[in-house]
Amino acid sequence: MNHKNKAMSTLTNSIRTLVVDDSLDECALLSFELKAVTSIAVIGFVHNGLEAIHYLRGTDGSHDRKAFPYPDLMLLDFSMPKAGGMEVLKFLSKQSHRPHVILWSNTLDQVNVPLALELGADRVHKKPSSRRELIEIMRELEAEIFNARSSVYSSKNSAQAVCLSGHKHH
Repeated sequence: MNHKNKAMSTLTNSIRTLVVDDSLDECALLSFELKAVTSIAVIGFVHNGLEAIHYLRGTDGSHDRKAFPYPDLMLLDFSMPKAGGMEVLKFLSKQSHRPHVILWSNTLDQVNVPLALELGADRVHKKPSSRRELIEIMRELEAEIFNARSSVYSSKNSAQAVCLSGHKHH
């Protein structure tokens, strides 16, 4: 298997993760720390909620899904310029397909946690202060993401099997 195919295979077997944080230092630290979680493939960094929405929509330069794959997981900062984490969650709440979302903040007491969960955040956390804490948060969601992915694939395969078996088509 050549290097490019191996990279694509790794990406499809990994949790494609988009980091949304206005702090370049936080992004650099997350990039380094997430290397310890082999199931995570960081696919990109955006630095405010508006950029995140453009990325998710595939607009404003991110329409090529090979170069900008749709994430399985979004690590979403609560407080950012232009549009914060709650605005991104409001956008996602209106979408039929959305990534898993961890909304986190250094100032968790400012987050309306029930509203964030209602809008679709899978988890709301204080930003991790150590690699161990980050890995624990990722592991919590890891099985859930892989289970959701396998149920989507199995339902697609079931639908294909029905179509291929000659049963009635809609």
